[in-house]
Amino acid sequence: MKISASVSMMFRELPLLERFAAAARAGFDGVEIQVIDEGDPAEMAQAARAAGMPVVLMNLPLGDLFAGGPGLSGVPGREAEFASAAERGLRAAREMDARFVHVGPSRIPPGHDREACLETYRRNAGQALALAGRLAPDAVLLVEPMNRVEMPDALFASIDEAADMVRLIGSAGFGLLFDLYHVAMNGDDIARAWAAHGHIAPHVQFSDAPGRNEPGTGSIDFAAAFAGLRASGYGGWHGAEYRPAGPTTAGLGWLAEMRRLHPSA
Repeated sequence: MKISASVSMMFRELPLLERFAAAARAGFDGVEIQVIDEGDPAEMAQAARAAGMPVVLMNLPLGDLFAGGPGLSGVPGREAEFASAAERGLRAAREMDARFVHVGPSRIPPGHDREACLETYRRNAGQALALAGRLAPDAVLLVEPMNRVEMPDALFASIDEAADMVRLIGSAGFGLLFDLYHVAMNGDDIARAWAAHGHIAPHVQFSDAPGRNEPGTGSIDFAAAFAGLRASGYGGWHGAEYRPAGPTTAGLGWLAEMRRLHPSA
């Protein structure tokens, strides 16, 4: 079981470039970077290599999403901004040799039709795929749904909606990011959702729900969920993407337990 840690959300007690080595010392196998604008991609790549930590996943720049705006990926009228962000992000992915690149969520802006936003996303994803072929040919692009509780106006607010886009695009270079947290927050059954869509999901993320803290702080049965993934034949990464309830290292008891139940290959 390969487990990566988000250095954008975890180990924030430390300066960014020190988090890579901290994740290695804590026993993680790799890292994820959700906010590349927090630092310099070249410096992050160097820090990851020095720590012996592969960069498993990174996000494309998300525009004004974190400030409450609509973001970029599926917003009509922002295609040029998305193209610029995609090029910058994919150059960073090449610098960091990132395996997966999350295209990023967006909101449906007031007064806009969801179908128009979906078509914008589809075109933008196609453009990003073409750019990836030139700039980061080994990377796989991903779409991740949010959840209706925290982002009711998300373009993709359920695992089924995001899976529909994966099937519509129909490219081996484009897949589903399956996040147990968002599935659980929507009240969906994780095993059912994985049975329906796991075959198009090359990457998994997790945090406990509700709260988005470390495993053991919410209601998700991670032992059962990960056992189900493993029984299905999933052998990919499991990305810890949570906000620690306290100091990051103080809340890592779950990691030792997962290592015991699911030893790394």
